[in-house]
Amino acid sequence: MPSSIINMDYIREKSKNEINHSNDHEDNSESSLCKSSRRSVVKGQQLKITSMFSTKRNRSPDELLEITKLKKVKMDDTTIKWSDNGVQKEHKEVVNCSETSTEDKLCNLNMDNCDDVIRKAYNEDEKLCKAKCNEINVNKSSKQEDVIIKQKNNNTPDLEKCDICGQFLNNSDILFYQGHPQDAIEEFIALTNEKLVLASGEDGDIMERPQTNITGFSIFDEQGHLCPIDGGLVESDVRIYMSGYLKSICSESPDIDEESIPVKDVGPIIEWFIHGFDGGSRNCITLSTEFGEYNLLKPSAEYTPLMNNLYEKIWLSKVVVEYLEEYHYLQPTYEDLLEVVREHSIPDLDNINMTEEMLHKHAQFVCDQVVSLETDEDAEPMITLPCMRELIKLMGIRFGKRKVRAKIDYKKIDKKAWTKATTTPLVRKTFESFFTNQLDKTNQELVLRRKRCGICEACQLPDCGECNACRAMPKFGGHGRTKKACVRRLCPNMAVQQADDSDLDDDEDAPADKRHLDKIDDTVPVKLTGANNKTVNWLGDPIKADTTKIYYESVEIDGAELKVGDFVMVETSQPNIPALVARVTYMWKEIINPKSGYFHAEVFIRSSDTVLGEVGDPREVYLGDRCCHGAPLSSILRKACVERREPPKDWFRLGGKEVVEEFFEDDGKTYFYQKYYERFTARFEDLPTDPECPNELRKHRFCPSCERKTKRDAKDIPKVSGKILEKSSIVDANRTEWTTVKWRDFDYKKGCGVFLKPGTFKLKNNITNYSDNEKMKLEKVDEDIYPEYYRKSDNYLRGSNMDTGEPFCVGYIAAVTAAGAGPLIVPQDIYLKVNVLYRPENTTSRFPHHEDLNVVYWSEELKEISFSTVMGPCHLIYVDNIPQQDHIQDWLERDPNRVYFRMAFNKSSGQFEDVPQHARCVGRVDKGKGKGKGKSSKAAESSTKIEEVKIRPLRTLDVFAGCGGLSEGLHQAGVAECRWAVENVEAAAHAYALNNRACTVFNEDCNALLRDAMAGASHSAAGLRLPAQGEVELLCGGPPCQGFSGMNRFNSREYSNFKNSLVASYLSFCDFYRPKYFILENVRNFVAFKKGMVLKLTLRALLDMGYQCTFGVLQAGNYGVPQTRRRLVVLAAAPGRALPAYPEPTHVFSRRACSLAVSVDGKRFATNARWEESAPRRTCTVRDAMGDLPRVPNGASRADLDYGGMPATHCQRRARARDDAARLRDHVCKHMAPLVQARIARVPTAPGSDWRDLPNLSVTLSDGTKCKAS
Repeated sequence: MPSSIINMDYIREKSKNEINHSNDHEDNSESSLCKSSRRSVVKGQQLKITSMFSTKRNRSPDELLEITKLKKVKMDDTTIKWSDNGVQKEHKEVVNCSETSTEDKLCNLNMDNCDDVIRKAYNEDEKLCKAKCNEINVNKSSKQEDVIIKQKNNNTPDLEKCDICGQFLNNSDILFYQGHPQDAIEEFIALTNEKLVLASGEDGDIMERPQTNITGFSIFDEQGHLCPIDGGLVESDVRIYMSGYLKSICSESPDIDEESIPVKDVGPIIEWFIHGFDGGSRNCITLSTEFGEYNLLKPSAEYTPLMNNLYEKIWLSKVVVEYLEEYHYLQPTYEDLLEVVREHSIPDLDNINMTEEMLHKHAQFVCDQVVSLETDEDAEPMITLPCMRELIKLMGIRFGKRKVRAKIDYKKIDKKAWTKATTTPLVRKTFESFFTNQLDKTNQELVLRRKRCGICEACQLPDCGECNACRAMPKFGGHGRTKKACVRRLCPNMAVQQADDSDLDDDEDAPADKRHLDKIDDTVPVKLTGANNKTVNWLGDPIKADTTKIYYESVEIDGAELKVGDFVMVETSQPNIPALVARVTYMWKEIINPKSGYFHAEVFIRSSDTVLGEVGDPREVYLGDRCCHGAPLSSILRKACVERREPPKDWFRLGGKEVVEEFFEDDGKTYFYQKYYERFTARFEDLPTDPECPNELRKHRFCPSCERKTKRDAKDIPKVSGKILEKSSIVDANRTEWTTVKWRDFDYKKGCGVFLKPGTFKLKNNITNYSDNEKMKLEKVDEDIYPEYYRKSDNYLRGSNMDTGEPFCVGYIAAVTAAGAGPLIVPQDIYLKVNVLYRPENTTSRFPHHEDLNVVYWSEELKEISFSTVMGPCHLIYVDNIPQQDHIQDWLERDPNRVYFRMAFNKSSGQFEDVPQHARCVGRVDKGKGKGKGKSSKAAESSTKIEEVKIRPLRTLDVFAGCGGLSEGLHQAGVAECRWAVENVEAAAHAYALNNRACTVFNEDCNALLRDAMAGASHSAAGLRLPAQGEVELLCGGPPCQGFSGMNRFNSREYSNFKNSLVASYLSFCDFYRPKYFILENVRNFVAFKKGMVLKLTLRALLDMGYQCTFGVLQAGNYGVPQTRRRLVVLAAAPGRALPAYPEPTHVFSRRACSLAVSVDGKRFATNARWEESAPRRTCTVRDAMGDLPRVPNGASRADLDYGGMPATHCQRRARARDDAARLRDHVCKHMAPLVQARIARVPTAPGSDWRDLPNLSVTLSDGTKCKAS
């Protein structure tokens, strides 16, 4: 039956005895409180059927007497005025000096007029209760006089309490009930009034209570004291009552009108609760009695002060809970919660603003409500969010065993269920050891758990036996493998502790020099000394001999023959390091010590010594160009069996196949290798081809690994060549001139542009001078005016450019010189004679930030610099020499090292000039005859010709595509042509389809899509053609990263683990389609998540597939984004393909945000990028990106605006795509409250200022009201 329909049968059943005795009560004697008060008599005669409602808790008189503390209550004769039917009566009530508890009064109620059934039910309890009362009174009567004397002698204040409501009687703030409303009637009579009856209700449940509204209400106890609802009286079974005016359930008006029915003595109240918080703006407080349920509308004037405290509680709880429900995935901090609280007001209290003090005042109530929230069985409780944990710490809240509190019913937000990961057999084999509960297979989950507190209410509850966790318990017939607690018994104290334990290290920007990361030890710990008790016999004739050594092809060690090229196990110098796996390349004995024997060997790297750690296969080793030289033959423990594995010829067709587990005994001497490992950059690559020995004379002592390392190191040493006998006039007398200097596979010569270290030319900078803007944290502030300033911990301005370096200097090589004359010249004696080129910020330009980031100014100023200042080649070109078929910006953006000039700058005069004729040939591809002097043609002739390599874009599948940012970047780089995209969110999928018309967009769950593809389906469930194996050449995507994000402080939510297991789904896409290249993008904390376990498993899965792979952390700010955003990028390439290198930074960025090296298991890893301190272009600032946005008012909602001007910066011109008529879209501002608007307007504009700098001053808001802005 609907709650708004009055059940007449229920009222008749409950009130048939009450109506018969109502007249007798008016004639009762008024000599004592228990017999004269008609309220008490009536209540004593009500039928006690509360056992039918689970929320009513009854105790026997014995229990009540044992748990109630007897208190000395001394009261004088008290006169209380009651109003009944408009007649005022005075009742002289004399209270006995001996203490009686509320529960004792229940035993002394007049039972004469009760039904026989009810009288018998109370009979035995009454006798027992009276006996205990008499015994207690006798024991206390002898002490009563002493107590009174002591109270008279002591000068302590009177702390007597009411024995019912517990309020101090001498408190001036205690409020008294002013009497019943005029013409008030009894509760059971009022509920039968036709104004409240909406239907007969004969078809409903006879035991269902009716529900009505009540306004002008007051709540009081039997002594006439007004009592708060939330004071714990209802929870303690104290009898309190209510009066007011009943209104129909359909009426929401709080006014007292002719439809209102005055009612008295409603109660006793057995329950109260709050509901209606479903995202709406109205709350509803409901009180329950044995007859009905009453929704509170508006309190009476005298009761209003007691309701204000409750209104604060419930509205504060509403704001906190709804915020946590909606934004829990962002893992909000305490400051985030505080901002939300301050933005809200309390409608029931004239819209006063909520404050931090209010949150602290009601912290226990708010936390109790958050704990009581219903969550999914596998979800962690909301109380573990960082904001709640901080509140718990601030207020010292502890969740103990507490009385049942009022429960607030909140709207439960349905969360979209994530499907379990669809995986190929190979990926399943790798990942099932980690995502045991997320994949379609259940294994034992090993989780480090804290112990229960044992004292909170949840710990005291029994297992429900119905949830999934209980059904898995052995005592309920389950398998007992999950080891999860019942959902009813989730201990909040333990949950908070576990959340604190699982916090990731802060991903804050930190100075690079403060980061301590252990470098990888490059030494080989082979045992070089020790007892030589092994018998060594050389076999065969020597293959070569020199003045000190004799080289052999084979040797016998303790009867075992060893040849060059054999694999051996070598003893290490430390007992805790396992034996080395090595391949002998050559052996010898010393002429002066013929009994000794030594060897040189290539040392392989165990998988446990790589980034994989213990996740790697213990039987797999990696080639790493590590060698041990001069190790004694006695250090060889035994021969080893090491197999070289090559990728199968049909590798591309093996995707998604069952894994044939080849038996391979892990006996400590049997291994295999199939990849090369670079230790400092964690690059797993295909095995390199062994180089040929360059000199036949040293073939007997040739080592392929040493040769590769020698050639690699030689590239880092600059070497000059092509000495010019007739020096140029610009070359100093003590220098020789050379044609070329070769360094890192590039020939630097006359006519080349070159990037130089910042500060090489010592030029002024008009943009990056931040000393004037630096804001130091004040040591002393007025905390009354700036109450939040203490939250500022240091002087670092987050997001500032105070520590951002300058871009490279740019020079134009006029001559290559050296200090020596011979062919072998040391690097420090190599010099360059260069023309100085000025950037806009190095000139006298008033608006340098308006210029392109890759523009410079030519100058005739020549300087000699050391070659050690060279950072790399620069493709310098005069603007007219840019190919005509390309737009200048398109051509320049194809290579970040391209720099152009169109004007010259004269430093001495500070003026801009035309470019000299000879300089206009810079960057010209064809030689041409040129104009003017011969120097011009010479310059053009020596200009370096850089040919563009045309590549075909790869057919790309974008998984977790979003709106297409990642694939668009790859498309702009010219490497990707997106043919297919997978996105589960409809809006994002629609946006992707609009941006990529030729792309097939699957708006489906990636797991379902992969399942169909693995089953052999040619089309998806939506009818779109699926890509076939062999079609996909590039797979890119970024699996959802909520579980890895530093913003998500607590990382063990099951729904987040489901998302994390999408990493396994994404790798399964890679295994099934076997693309040529693979890209995985995610947040930086992907490296640290679960101590790097997910990263290791990702790399292990790629290696098991046969891919080459590596990982690195890149800073988006280094590539032109005006924001610090570090991202992990995993790259993989199919066997036989070149594993791409990470790009060098294109823009300088804050050094504090560029600590990109990561530590895994104590080992430091970095990318191959060499430019750590600077880059070719200056940083892109927020001003560069958004300085052209027009001002919009509060609440602006126009979706299409005019910019109101031309683009002013390089970034703005790129954003508008060089379209002068471009329109500004979605530049809107949501409507902000006047207080929020005032706060934003008063945040100081100095760098580093935020809400913590707001003064605590009263300001006039836009609506005319006054309020404090802090």
